[in-house]
Amino acid sequence: SFIGSLASGVHVVERVGRMGGADIAIDKVMHEEVTNVAYVRSLQHVWFPKHCERTLMVYEVMKQKEHENMEWMYQLAEGARGDPNTKYNNSYSLMMAGDVEGAIKELEGYADDSSVVKLYRDRLQKAKGSPALIEPLGKDHPLV
Repeated sequence: SFIGSLASGVHVVERVGRMGGADIAIDKVMHEEVTNVAYVRSLQHVWFPKHCERTLMVYEVMKQKEHENMEWMYQLAEGARGDPNTKYNNSYSLMMAGDVEGAIKELEGYADDSSVVKLYRDRLQKAKGSPALIEPLGKDHPLV
């Protein structure tokens, strides 16, 4: 058995990943390490005061970026342009900032119809009439 905030954090990331159907789920610390080599999509933010001051952001690792033998600056620029999740991640950032209408508009034309995206689209539609639905998962959710 493992006890402590780190083990609790891993449990939350694993549960959110399972709920979202993610093969690989990571937290913000790993997100900063992984973004140079893989495409990452925002999955869910969770109220988890034992692990972080604000909310625990959980991400889904989508696939590895393919880079030819080029300098790192060009790899970063190419990775940003070729990211298929840019519209989704921008939409999620707008939602987190409270701009539900902007989030819905940004998501237009995003072709992915995975269960994660379907749940997110539903969440945005419900949040149009009730901004409280953009709040993070919390104590009342079966996850924690």
